[in-house]
Amino acid sequence: MRNYIKYLCGLCLLCVLCASCQDGDWDAPDFSDGAPYGNNQLTEDNIITIAELKAKYPKYADNYTTSEITEDCKLRVRVTGNDVQGNLYNSIAVQEDKSGDALIIAITGSDLFAYLPVGQEILIDLKGLYIGGYGLQPQIGTPYAKDATSDAYVSRMPNNVWQSHFKLLGTAKPELVVPIEFTSERDLAADCGKLMTIKNISIKGADGTVTWASKSDAGSGTSVSKYFVESPYSSTSKYMVYTSTYADFANTPIPTGKMNLTGIWKRYNNAWELVIRDFNDIEVVQ
Repeated sequence: MRNYIKYLCGLCLLCVLCASCQDGDWDAPDFSDGAPYGNNQLTEDNIITIAELKAKYPKYADNYTTSEITEDCKLRVRVTGNDVQGNLYNSIAVQEDKSGDALIIAITGSDLFAYLPVGQEILIDLKGLYIGGYGLQPQIGTPYAKDATSDAYVSRMPNNVWQSHFKLLGTAKPELVVPIEFTSERDLAADCGKLMTIKNISIKGADGTVTWASKSDAGSGTSVSKYFVESPYSSTSKYMVYTSTYADFANTPIPTGKMNLTGIWKRYNNAWELVIRDFNDIEVVQ
C-alpha cells in the first residue's frame, strides 16, 4: 500500500512538472515573423522579368560561362518542378505566371519539395548569384570547377546561400501550374526549363519489361535517356525522356502503348530532354 501511495505521489509530481512546461518553460515554434524557410527580410522591390534578366546577361546559356548578377534585382516566380521523387536532382524549375518564361535554380540540398511544392510562389534575390549555361540549359546558381585548370560553370549553390536569397510568398497554388503542350513547331531554346506535356508518344524499346532507368542500362552513369518514336518526335537523336536511377519510379516498367508525358523540358547541348517530376506525370492513353 505504501509503495502504491509513493507511485501516486510521483505521478502527481510528474503531472505538475508537465503543466509547468506547457505554461511557459517550453517554447512552441513561433512563425509570427514569417515562414521558417528562406529570408523573410526580403522586400518585393526591383522586380525584373526573366526576359529582362537574360537581356542583361546575354551569355545566360553559354557553356562554361559564369556571369555574376551584380545589380539589386529580384524575380517573382512560381515553382513548377522539384525533387519530390528524386528525378530533378538538387534543383527546382520556376516559371513566371504571365510570360511563362522559365529557369532552373540549382541548389545543394535534398527534400526541397518539403518547402518548395509545385505551385509555391517565391521571391528570389538575384544579387550575388550567377547565371550561365549547363549544357546550354540556362540556370542560376554559383560557379563550380572540377579543378584549378578547368573552366567553371554555373552549378548548385550552397543551401545556406539559397536560404538567404529567397522568400516564400503565400501558400502553394498548384492549380495555377498548367503545362504547355509541346509541338514540333515550338522554339525549343525558348522552352528550356518550362513545364511541358508531350501527347500520344511511345518510347523506343518499351516491351513491358524495360524500365525507365535500370542501373544496368545506366552502366557507370546515374541516368538513362529513352528516345521517343512517335511522329512528329521521331528524330531519335533529338528528343528523349531523362530518368535518374535514383528516381522513385526508375525501376517501373515503361508502358508499351501511347502516353501523355509531362515534365520539365531541359536542354543538354543539342539534345532535348523531358524530365518527369513524379509518377503522376505518366498518363497511359492507349
